[in-house]
Amino acid sequence: MTPFFAFLIFITVSCFVAGQILLKHAVDIMARERYSRLHATIVFASAIAVFAANFFINIGLLQRFDLSYFFPFQGMSVILIAIVGAYLLKERLTLRLTIGSIIISVGIALVSVS
Repeated sequence: MTPFFAFLIFITVSCFVAGQILLKHAVDIMARERYSRLHATIVFASAIAVFAANFFINIGLLQRFDLSYFFPFQGMSVILIAIVGAYLLKERLTLRLTIGSIIISVGIALVSVS
């Protein structure tokens, strides 16, 4: 794999994580008793735009790599979403979530090696 494709894989995983975080943030904004409809719409539209970028980059990468090679990188997004959600959205990282993330990481490593 060339550095360019490694960068594209990093971008697609980052876009997926950013899209999930933005979508959750938009929903949190709308759950408030008083909220700015414009602000919520901008955040929601940003989430859709980031997901669209993720989709098109994924299509390009899937043309180049086998799914069995590419998918373990996508699995890392679950762990990154938990970490970024805890940091940016102030969600709690429980012991159960941390242990689950470690198990997922080990599974991804095992799949990647095979």
